[in-house]
Amino acid sequence: MFKKSKLDKAIEKGHKYLQKGEYINAKNMYLKALAHDPDNVTLLNNLAQLHSILGDTSKSRGYNEILLEKCNHILHYQKTEEILIFKANALLSLKREEDAIKAADELLKINPNNLIGLFHKSHYHEKNNEPLKALKYLDKILKENQYNIIALLSKGRNLVELNRFDEAEKCYNLVFEMDSKNKAAINLKSQLLKKKDNLTLTSHDFMLKAVESFEMENFKASEDYFKKALDMNSNFDEIWFAQGELFVRTGKIGDAIDSFKKAFAINPKSGGIEKKKEFFKMLKNMKRINAFLGFEK
Repeated sequence: MFKKSKLDKAIEKGHKYLQKGEYINAKNMYLKALAHDPDNVTLLNNLAQLHSILGDTSKSRGYNEILLEKCNHILHYQKTEEILIFKANALLSLKREEDAIKAADELLKINPNNLIGLFHKSHYHEKNNEPLKALKYLDKILKENQYNIIALLSKGRNLVELNRFDEAEKCYNLVFEMDSKNKAAINLKSQLLKKKDNLTLTSHDFMLKAVESFEMENFKASEDYFKKALDMNSNFDEIWFAQGELFVRTGKIGDAIDSFKKAFAINPKSGGIEKKKEFFKMLKNMKRINAFLGFEK
């Protein structure tokens, strides 16, 4: 086996730190690697992104400008997807949106299904209040992967702009089947309901508070908010399902079973669970254990 170079070791350590969310350590490792390879566009891209995360916009801009210069130099000789992605991202970070879209167009000429290029185009058209054009690119993404959560949320937003509420709701509901407590989907569905039914407050406003309380382990507040949500409107399976998850977390398995049953009565695929017999069998076993321990009747 070949011995790893200092450059390879530094990059590998940087990636590991990045995966663990240790951004300062990752930045230091990438800087160490950049000293060995100053023209490495991947390192320049990572450092630009890291400085942005760390709030150092000046250094982030500096690295993006260097990255853009290096990308243009490489593209003068050879156009590749990777370099065009880096270029488009750098231009977008530098707020040069028109130039970023040109880079995305070049990217899509090489590969019409490139995910980054399609997202850049859809975001550009959404920002410029062109929902039909945005949907054209989002549908291409979803044709390749119908469960792409970011694309589903974006598609829902653009459909709402066109007052195509039922189609938008289907997008958000599909997200709930994959992630029952997705806060973006909860918020967007609330906005949809407000616009569709001319409401100022929705059940999903309370659901959002319930999920936020759940995340902070304030379970009593979460339960209270779920109750308010269901008192306002009990016809949404995602609220019943998320409440069921709360009850599982707090050991109220009997209440969880009741909540899940109501969710499945509305939507047989609620929470993305299709094998409900096995699911309820597991819950009933948990309930028996709780009863044996004296936690539940």
